[in-house]
Amino acid sequence: MCNKGMATIAEVGNTKHTVKGLCKLARQLGYKDPCFQLMNDDGTVVGDMLYFFEDNPGAIEAVVNWVLEHYDLEEEEEEGQ
Repeated sequence: MCNKGMATIAEVGNTKHTVKGLCKLARQLGYKDPCFQLMNDDGTVVGDMLYFFEDNPGAIEAVVNWVLEHYDLEEEEEEGQ
């Protein structure tokens, strides 16, 4: 569901660092949820962002790495303790 190459450098650079901004960016990149799942009040669609993440596992890896770097996570306890 992607027609890549639709966004410009300026559009990507001006992306608001919000969920709605990321949804808009996914649409600008050509990701379009045909069912318009979870439409926001500004017309952006969460489904577009989900299609983006589904097609770009490196983006998911970047989010996971960001969480590991910025959250104070506890180590797993060993079984039996």
